[in-house]
Amino acid sequence: MSSPPLVRPLPVRPPHPLVCSGLRKQYGATVALDGLDLVVREGTIHGLVGPNGSGKTTAIRCVTGLARPDAGSVRICGESGKDERSRRKLALVPDEPVGLDELVVAEFLELLRSLHRAPSAYGQRAAALLALTPLRDRRHAPLGSLSRGLRRLVAVVGALALAPPLLVVDEATAALDPEAIVVLREGLRAAAARGGGVLLATQDLAFAEAVCDDVTLLRCGATAAAGPVGDVVAAHGATTLEGAFLAAIGGARLETAVHEALGAR
Repeated sequence: MSSPPLVRPLPVRPPHPLVCSGLRKQYGATVALDGLDLVVREGTIHGLVGPNGSGKTTAIRCVTGLARPDAGSVRICGESGKDERSRRKLALVPDEPVGLDELVVAEFLELLRSLHRAPSAYGQRAAALLALTPLRDRRHAPLGSLSRGLRRLVAVVGALALAPPLLVVDEATAALDPEAIVVLREGLRAAAARGGGVLLATQDLAFAEAVCDDVTLLRCGATAAAGPVGDVVAAHGATTLEGAFLAAIGGARLETAVHEALGAR
């Protein structure tokens, strides 16, 4: 009698770095998020794109536990976003890093290491990244003495050095100079190549198109379009993400309207 064929178990894929389902958040009469569904897949960069007031920062705050959604759920690497253990699996670059002005750059980075219980490789990565930026000579400069752009760069270095399963960046390129943008761009690509997930909230459509695999376009707290960048662009008959964005939010004639308003011919 022949032996039964060997059945090999299917490989178990790890849960996505981030899954948001039906996120809703309201401030008074203002609906900041209206049922947001979003998935950041392993090894990808997901852009959350929209104008001011579209709900990007509210979404980031709900994902990172800084705000509690009124409805819906957040799961980080398969665990509830309400769990402190799950939040240790993410690192955040905030829109406006504030506080801890008296700490010098090196002390702030060490504080991040301690809070995240990061391994020794964190220090090596942070030192290597610092050496590539204007911060190379400012390791002992107080955070409060730095410009907004340099302060954001400190946050970028710390978050990238943590190498978390989920990296969250709010208003990615705000106040960063060209050199720092290159460090951020390549750092995000490296994070995804390592198998992590990146959620990138930005108004910089060119940057989003250059680095993102998937994109969610927000308008007034709701999803106007979502999917792989190329698919979103093609679905709106556009050639760029900017064109798709303007079509999705009903602003396809915006460029022409500006010229008409100024009497340009």
